[in-house]
Amino acid sequence: MKFSLLYKIPETPNLCDVVYDLSVDKAVRLIYTDARRADYFLSVLMKPLLTTENVYYRQEILKDFLNIPKLFSDVKLIFNRYDKMKNDWRELRSGVYPTASGVNQRALRERTYESLKTTAIFPKSIISFYRSILDILSKYEIQSEGLTNFKQYCSEMIENNSLNEIAKIAALFQYHSPDMYNFSVRINLDETLKLCVCDLCGITDFETESANPFRKFFGKKKTETDYFTDVGEDETADTAGETIDDTLFILNEALHHIDAALTQITNDVYEIFYGFSTELQFYEAALHFTNWFKNNNLQFSFPKVLPMEDDIFRAENLYDMLLAAEGKKSGGIVENDALLGSNENGILIKGANKTGKTSYLRAIGLAQLFAQAGLPVCAPDSEISIRSVVFTHFSAAEEDFKMGDTAGRFEGEVQLVAKIVDNLQRYSLILLNETFQTTSYSEGTEGIYHILSALPMAGSKFVFVTRLNGLFEMMKEQDVKYLETGYKDDLYKISTIKL
Repeated sequence: MKFSLLYKIPETPNLCDVVYDLSVDKAVRLIYTDARRADYFLSVLMKPLLTTENVYYRQEILKDFLNIPKLFSDVKLIFNRYDKMKNDWRELRSGVYPTASGVNQRALRERTYESLKTTAIFPKSIISFYRSILDILSKYEIQSEGLTNFKQYCSEMIENNSLNEIAKIAALFQYHSPDMYNFSVRINLDETLKLCVCDLCGITDFETESANPFRKFFGKKKTETDYFTDVGEDETADTAGETIDDTLFILNEALHHIDAALTQITNDVYEIFYGFSTELQFYEAALHFTNWFKNNNLQFSFPKVLPMEDDIFRAENLYDMLLAAEGKKSGGIVENDALLGSNENGILIKGANKTGKTSYLRAIGLAQLFAQAGLPVCAPDSEISIRSVVFTHFSAAEEDFKMGDTAGRFEGEVQLVAKIVDNLQRYSLILLNETFQTTSYSEGTEGIYHILSALPMAGSKFVFVTRLNGLFEMMKEQDVKYLETGYKDDLYKISTIKL
């Protein structure tokens, strides 16, 4: 079992490398100035979720953190310590792990025991962390399925007799040296009397006959080839050196066996929550963004996220987050509705230069990415279907093309658009900004017309900002929405036009 704060069910999202075209990276870095955490946040945005279960899983956890401000700081502190503890364990073990080459049996036993002592430190610490996590999550009225499941799991692990028995076994090795114990070892021989297995099945110190916690985990029923021997330093001190070496070899093998078992168990238990401190960086950034929205009097909300099959994008009073990130006040940002219905193949947008066409397109793309990351979007009300993948082509963003080299730029644009077409999936969303503007209007219009007409056959939708006005007339028989930016007093306002 492996818990995650980002995924309820495992999935492999398609890498969505559109943050540059949509200027998401710029907006994020303007709002969230911690470069390392901003990079991690962007890396999560670039892997949009593909299931509504995972989207709502994140939304609910984020809402718990928003509704209970102290909860996040408490959880962050405990999981930072948890991840550091495993790193400390790895570092300690790297310095004591036993190797047999060129080492006598007594020295090898000491090194094996040191490794075992190192491993023994941590099972009890893990249980104490489960208690700490449970205490934190029990203090607050959490609602999210994710945090509730973590709470329940911690409660079960604390009551888990097997884990407590493992902690007791580990404690036997934590403080004492091997000279203080008598060890009972079960050995198993093959048909040629060759030693196959050595299992530690009991420990007693010289002063007390303590209970044997090994019986449950390492004890087996005696068979014809099982032999038990008690190994103690006093019993072998006066015997021949060869016998001592044989006895120490058997003991070392048994200790090494239990060290490997405890190491595997400890590692498996650690892995259940390991890495949460990294995943929490996503929620830390998300909390920063929501507080930024509030502090700047900007509207935002958690969208209703729908399955791909619903095939819809609807957002009321949507705005471009980049404009606000660059310092434009909320009253000076024009909001527009956006609707791409299930029965529509795409949207064509035209208008004069600097009238908000690109901002409108960017707002749609950013809302899609944020919605599929389980984040609030820049609109007070929205319904957004999951997209299998999002593609972008922003002509103005292609810096590799030289100014004035229209033939070269057009050829490059054709290659980029062809790459998008080759990788289309059902329920893809393609966002195009001024594509094929770098050649004559007639050639550009003809070329993009055939591409846009073919997209519905692939089950994909598009939003296209263009100055190729002839395209509107060519596509008037298709199920496409036609929009235009306003003029004069209605500048930046998007309205529907009829052909």
